[in-house]
Amino acid sequence: MKKAIGIDIGGTKIAGAVVSADGSLTHLVHQPTDTSSAQAVFEQLLAVIESICEQAGCSANEFAGIGIGLPGKVDRDAGIAVFQNNLPWDNFPVVAKLKEHYPELNIVIDNDVAMSAYGEYVTAEVELGELLSYVTISTGIAAASIVDGQHMLGAGFSGELGMTRVYSALDQAYMRLEEAVAGPAIARHGQQLIGRDVQETKDVFDLYAQGNAEAEHIIESVTQTIAYAIDNMISLLDPHHIIFGGSVMEKNPWLVAMVAEALDDTLLPAQKDAISRLRISQNKGQHGLIGAGSRVL
Repeated sequence: MKKAIGIDIGGTKIAGAVVSADGSLTHLVHQPTDTSSAQAVFEQLLAVIESICEQAGCSANEFAGIGIGLPGKVDRDAGIAVFQNNLPWDNFPVVAKLKEHYPELNIVIDNDVAMSAYGEYVTAEVELGELLSYVTISTGIAAASIVDGQHMLGAGFSGELGMTRVYSALDQAYMRLEEAVAGPAIARHGQQLIGRDVQETKDVFDLYAQGNAEAEHIIESVTQTIAYAIDNMISLLDPHHIIFGGSVMEKNPWLVAMVAEALDDTLLPAQKDAISRLRISQNKGQHGLIGAGSRVL
């Protein structure tokens, strides 16, 4: 079975693993990200790759290639990390730099959400011609859609679901979805409506579980706003599979049922079969690694 190296680079950690054609992972490596300089991040990337090879007992050239998921804007064709707000890479030539060390390997980079979507595509039961949309709700919000193994890229800025405008009942204003319901927004709503008991997003969910009325109001309103965005996605794309990931959803998977309930009130009768297509990722936060490695297999 062919295998590849999958890498997921974030602002706090770099993760890597050996990825098999069936999406299974072995020889996982995690290291805190050294963001002191562009070169420091790159050297740490090399260290993670070499650590994976050491664990696997082989050289990098024995793999089919290396796939890397990055936050922010990525020029996948030129192999350049254009801009990442949590990494010191500004137009950093990731692929060219790696080719200096691994000239014979196929090396692919892409946005981390695109890689995660591909990881879901590889592991989900997707039939030929079916459209899969992956939605991540975490510190930010984004989406990516795949059909027949190919990303729907548009002119290059597609999938920015978090940038779409919605009405936030909690803010009583129109704003971008990310500003209204991403993790930091949930914490902000908690601080405004509940007060000092809320320091972070998790506190709002903890209070919700305890039956706090203000927390219940926040989560119900946030869920309704997410449902409006998914309603728009269904009306525009009508995906066969809608998979949620990201820390907000994966730590609180019951939110999918709340979104589904809200959609039942907003979708047209002919659209309501889409509700059954909503589900939470089953890849336990590893979809980025799976997708990155699978892109070179």
